[in-house]
Amino acid sequence: NDILVRLIVKKTAGQVVYKSMRIQRTDFPVLACAVSQIGSEYRAVIGARPAVARVIRDENALLEAGITAESAKAFAAFAAKKTPTQSNVRGSAAYRTHLIRVLTERALLELGGA
Repeated sequence: NDILVRLIVKKTAGQVVYKSMRIQRTDFPVLACAVSQIGSEYRAVIGARPAVARVIRDENALLEAGITAESAKAFAAFAAKKTPTQSNVRGSAAYRTHLIRVLTERALLELGGA
């Protein structure tokens, strides 16, 4: 019967950009996208698709040489291909797949300073 009195979470330095698309400002997102760089590893997390969020790692080293317009577009297409989507009242599966490409590319370009 122990009582938890403290929880220490170690921080790791990194950069993160979050983007989402909402029908109205107060709505739940149609799609949410977070892109991060921790050390030399890039990853995107796609949520509200509607299902549990999915982590997409840069398995093909598309961003290995840094973030450019071309590499951001290539990784966004890779993320869209790897992420299954579903339809509901907020948006169709095809619309969400399109949003994955657009939001991931925008987030990467912001992360890279472009």
